Amino acid sequence: MARKCEICGKEPKSGNTVAKSKVITKRTWAPNLQKIRIITSDGSVKRKYVCTRCLKSGKVQKAV
Repeated sequence: MARKCEICGKEPKSGNTVAKSKVITKRTWAPNLQKIRIITSDGSVKRKYVCTRCLKSGKVQKAV
């Protein structure tokens, strides 16, 4: 599965999980991507991976 939003370019971020005992472990935060059918600027319908923030903000138009 693609791990990048094709609209805004949001990608996984990396960092550390810090336990109560101060043990540090590497981890990643992945964006919430959905594979949906969208209407492109030229009017055609394509399937793309889009993050839920782009869907909610109205940056893309879902094809029905």
